[in-house]
Amino acid sequence: MPLPQKVIEQLGREPPKTPGWSGQLLMFSSTVFLISLFIYIGLVFGYRSYLLGEVKKAQNQIQAFSQQIPAEEQARLVDFYSQLTNLKSILASHVFSSQIFDWLERNTEANVYYTKFNLAASRSQLTLGGVAKTMEDAAQQIAVFEAQPELEKVSVGGVSFANGVWQFDLNLIFKTGYFQRPSSPAP
Repeated sequence: MPLPQKVIEQLGREPPKTPGWSGQLLMFSSTVFLISLFIYIGLVFGYRSYLLGEVKKAQNQIQAFSQQIPAEEQARLVDFYSQLTNLKSILASHVFSSQIFDWLERNTEANVYYTKFNLAASRSQLTLGGVAKTMEDAAQQIAVFEAQPELEKVSVGGVSFANGVWQFDLNLIFKTGYFQRPSSPAP
């Protein structure tokens, strides 16, 4: 049986093209590649030569400036810079023991005064001998020291009553590095 005419016509035609994403993806990828290639070429041949020119110009300025300053002056400048650097490193490890007096002033009760003061900054230790009017004043002073965040440990060496006043001995151990930093202003 022969094929109908309609079927023969359909077989003779090319199938219609359906829109697909593969062609669009290829076009997008090609566009991105070409843009990237142009940017790369621009950076390599344009911007790189511009940067090299700027570096050369800066080197010429440095050379011209160094020729304006005599060699003797340059040597003195290097020596001065070396001294400043050494001074900075020395001050970084310097012991700031004077801040202890401000700290004591801020943290001493009104009816208490000290008769003995021994500071061992290398061990972050302060030994105090104090006098208080009443036992409550001495206890309050010890409590004030115990509440200080700068202190690692507060040890009471002894409390005694003599000549109408209470005498006490304290050993205060500060946190490591307390005497290495510069004093901060009182709150």
